[in-house]
Amino acid sequence: MKSVSVVMPVLAPTAWLAELAEFAIRTLILTAKNPFELIVVEAVHNTFSPEEWASNPMPLERYQYLNFNPKLGGVKEINAGIAAAHGEFVVTAGTDVIAPQDWDEHLLRVFEERPNDCGVASLSAFEPNATIGPPVPCDMIVEGMFSPFMMFRRGWNFDEAFRRVYQDSDLIMRMYENRLRAYRSCRAHVWHLGSVTNKSVDTAEHDRQLAVDERLFYQRWGKNPTAMFGMIRAGQMAYGREHLAWQVGIHRHE
Repeated sequence: MKSVSVVMPVLAPTAWLAELAEFAIRTLILTAKNPFELIVVEAVHNTFSPEEWASNPMPLERYQYLNFNPKLGGVKEINAGIAAAHGEFVVTAGTDVIAPQDWDEHLLRVFEERPNDCGVASLSAFEPNATIGPPVPCDMIVEGMFSPFMMFRRGWNFDEAFRRVYQDSDLIMRMYENRLRAYRSCRAHVWHLGSVTNKSVDTAEHDRQLAVDERLFYQRWGKNPTAMFGMIRAGQMAYGREHLAWQVGIHRHE
């Protein structure tokens, strides 16, 4: 059995954000096929410290808790969680992502089916105004990504030149440069509420840091010719018109 570690960054200055984080964590535990290691990386507060959760036993393979007060920044905190992971595979999750039944089996199956080139595995997703993947589950995987909930082998981490947004896309591009690919399973969907923490805690600061990360990402990868970069940039691509993914106007936050 493959071992899995989940890194869950938490910033919950309000009661409802703490409740949302707890729901996401408990859903992960209830829907997992096998026990896994959970690493909660919490900034500022200590809502999920072992002492606070002593009355809420969790059937986990291992529970680790890292607290940063003052906070270091999202990417550095997540990397600390990744560095602490014991599992062969690492999943980066979020407090606004609700996992489906057997999420761990679905992600691991992608690596089993593409053992030679799978760098990142993700699931399809239902979002408030969009569906990433098929409208209902179907038995296939496709080359694609959904970075709010993704699995990769231990040994990779995020580039700390990024602050909080584009580090996941950058990781995928670095994997492509190493002849690995991103695959998305169509067999199960997560539910994603759409950057709840970033947009509700301090929207202005989120937008400012988004602009910085966006600038760095396009400086680094803007001329990359791979289809994956074209999909990240434009969101769609058609045969014979691939060049449009690099030419079409996109919204930038600068």
